Amino acid sequence: MSEATPVENGSSKPNKPPVNLALIVAVVALGLTGWQYLDTRQQLNKAQQALAERLADAGGSTKALQNQAEQAQASTRELQAKLALVEARVNESAGQYATLSGMYQELTKDRSDWLLSEVEHTLGVASQQLQLAGNVSGAVSALEGVQMRLSHFDNPGLIGVKRAVAKDLETLKALPYLDSVGLTVKLDTLMLGAETLPLVIDHHRLGGKPVAQLNVAADAPWWSRLAGELTQSLGELVRIRRMDKPEALLLSPEQAFFLRENLKMRLLDARLALLQRDGAAYQADLAAAGQYAARYFDRDAPATRQWQAVLSGLAAVRLSVTLPDLSASLKAVREAQGNKEE
Repeated sequence: MSEATPVENGSSKPNKPPVNLALIVAVVALGLTGWQYLDTRQQLNKAQQALAERLADAGGSTKALQNQAEQAQASTRELQAKLALVEARVNESAGQYATLSGMYQELTKDRSDWLLSEVEHTLGVASQQLQLAGNVSGAVSALEGVQMRLSHFDNPGLIGVKRAVAKDLETLKALPYLDSVGLTVKLDTLMLGAETLPLVIDHHRLGGKPVAQLNVAADAPWWSRLAGELTQSLGELVRIRRMDKPEALLLSPEQAFFLRENLKMRLLDARLALLQRDGAAYQADLAAAGQYAARYFDRDAPATRQWQAVLSGLAAVRLSVTLPDLSASLKAVREAQGNKEE
């Protein structure tokens, strides 16, 4: 037994180094494992921190997104409320537009009726003036005013009226021009001049050439001087003249007054005939006035000559012009009014 022990002791000494090496390896492995654990732990901590930061950022972003979503929802609700308000206003405006459109149509209809009534009245007055007084210029002015009034309306129902008025206006403008105003002024001048025209009897009352004085010598016998004085006195008392119109000398002052009035009446009738475009009556009245002047007034007086010259100029005017009527325009207006009523 004692011999075996040394052998074991001797054999154990050489095996001691492997035990230490294994311990070192174990310690090193343990250290490596610890280092790896610490490193892994640190990395895990870092990953956890990064994840926490990311989660925190994600939470903030989510909250921001939630806030934005809430704001978007609030804006959407506000826009929906505004849209509903706009729709209500649009519907209200549509109703108002329909009402205004109806009112405008009624107003336009009333204005058209009023315009047609006014045009009919104007055309009626112009037609009366044209037929009764021959006032062509007044009728032309009236039709031009009607045409201007109709030009402001684009109603298709007034097209026929516009055409009829334009045609009648063209017909009136094509008539030969007659200066009715100037002729009327000349007739008035003749009527005023009739008051001062010298009568034939006035000329004979005033006397013509004076009686020649007889020259008797102062040393002539008394009976010669007496005969000369008697002859001179008789020459002043009695004058013998040739008279082709003895009725002109028989006019009394009252008859002379009525003669002038009759002459003015003839001229006044000629004026009325001028306004009515009655050529036959116009010429007859001027001819009668000329006969009065030639028979009873002094033709040798300058005033009478001038008066007769104006009368001859008036007699040279011809009034034989057929005046048109405005029946076509009046008919078109009445037809338009009938269509309105239907």
